Amino acid sequence: MQKTKSKLLCRSCDLVVQLPPYKKGYSCICPQCKSSLRSANKVSLENLAIVSIASVIMLFTSLTLPFMSISSYGISQSMSLTSIVTILRRDWSLLMYLCILFTFLCPLVMHLIVIGIVFFKLTVTRRIANIYSFCHLFCMVDVFILGVIVSLVKLVALANVDFHSGFYSAILFAILMVWCYSKGSPYTIWNLLQRHDNELKYAHIGMRGIDQGLIMCRHCGMVYKRKKRALSKDSNQQYTDSYLYQGAVHCPRCNHANDYRAISCYQKTIALLLSAVIIYVPSNIYPIMVTEYLGTAVGSNIIDGVISLWGMNSYFVAMVIFIASICIPMLKILCILWLMYASKYGFKRNPSKYNKLYRIVLFIGRWSMIDVFVVIIMSTVVRMSGLLTISPGIAIVFFSFTVLLTMLAAEEYDERLLWDHALSTRSHTLLDEEGRVINDDKDSDAILNSNAKELLIKNYERLKGSITKQDSEHPTEE
Repeated sequence: MQKTKSKLLCRSCDLVVQLPPYKKGYSCICPQCKSSLRSANKVSLENLAIVSIASVIMLFTSLTLPFMSISSYGISQSMSLTSIVTILRRDWSLLMYLCILFTFLCPLVMHLIVIGIVFFKLTVTRRIANIYSFCHLFCMVDVFILGVIVSLVKLVALANVDFHSGFYSAILFAILMVWCYSKGSPYTIWNLLQRHDNELKYAHIGMRGIDQGLIMCRHCGMVYKRKKRALSKDSNQQYTDSYLYQGAVHCPRCNHANDYRAISCYQKTIALLLSAVIIYVPSNIYPIMVTEYLGTAVGSNIIDGVISLWGMNSYFVAMVIFIASICIPMLKILCILWLMYASKYGFKRNPSKYNKLYRIVLFIGRWSMIDVFVVIIMSTVVRMSGLLTISPGIAIVFFSFTVLLTMLAAEEYDERLLWDHALSTRSHTLLDEEGRVINDDKDSDAILNSNAKELLIKNYERLKGSITKQDSEHPTEE
């Protein structure tokens, strides 16, 4: 069987790229923004389902078997992961729901969907794909396990800690879940519902999708075409290579409304960031954890916890809490604001570095939940028969919603606007012989030789000719 090439529309910069035939061990990156287009090792859905079965077994094993036990002052106490639900249900039901959703329910639903598709011939529908996408976004098993490790470092200073079989099962479950999370992209499930690349068969390689009337759904990755389109005109009555934003069109696969670009992302992102900033203030003022020892209750906020850990010579844990709970939320807010400024009023330089910054923001977004899980674990474990009790503070609720709002703000932002602004600073898109956008760090006239100028004119005439041909083949819709 002969290997075939395929076309792909980059989600980061909107460039149409032709992928070479798949070869094991070789990954594909976008020639323009350097984002990953295809991993080096493909994983079939059958292999993903087998690993999912093993992960589900480890999950139920970790829930049923004893997790750990602590002893101090002659008092011994053991716990399981189900003890978290029992204790939090009394006074902190909201934390209980968040913990169950992020650490147990989302991974379990993801595994069951994959297992159902492979072994039980489950038909993929919009609802199933939407559920899988939601669970993939809010799955935080790895964050929870890291929170457990940080909690254990704290507990060692208070009591003797013994690990049981449930703890090792939870570690194995986290490892398997992280592997499934990285290999089981939501787009894989969406592609089972309907192919996403039908409109890319006739797309021009090395040109942006917006220049060819292609719209990519930000929810499911579907690429489809708007038949009614028009070119804008500048002051000199010359056609430019940017399309007019004409309102949203519903995706034929997931039915989400999309435009060439999510222009409304500025308002949505600002609203989410403003809400996150407002909520972040009381999360640092009010106590996030209350320690009661011999009838005396002492509350501590995030800063107090970091200072106390540093005084106990737990430098690594103090730095982890400080970075995850203080630095990352603030840096996320500042970085997203900077990205919006760059895409709105931006710079004439190659925006690839801003793409990298955005991907970093997406990656670190959920790791701020470490402190929340640390407080939950500590509140569950440390209950020494009235001698010592640790309970969550009101600040933990504010902090949890701060993390969630910043995550949603990063998801709402459309990174393709960075490239639109950079390319709109010149009259046309400059492409080299390999179809890559010419770097704009210097003056265009200084880097363009005669051959490159001829190539520019050729590419631009091809753009106008292709648009005219497509308009004749596809009549406009009212």
